[in-house]
Amino acid sequence: MNSKNKSRLSEEKLHYIIAATALISWLLYFAAYQDLYDKKKIYQGIIFISILAPLYAGCVFAFFHFNKNNK
Repeated sequence: MNSKNKSRLSEEKLHYIIAATALISWLLYFAAYQDLYDKKKIYQGIIFISILAPLYAGCVFAFFHFNKNNK
């Protein structure tokens, strides 16, 4: 494995970690501050991050998958 592949893989993993951290931190935030918000707002936030984080991870996967031949 050459250094370009190592670098690309570590960048890709970093983006997956960002997506997982965003999902987990939002869920923990809503759990900790559930008394400050309506249940409807909490559900909307959970639905939003539950869609957005996998979408972000899918875009990261697509970007690195389709650009692996260009590097």
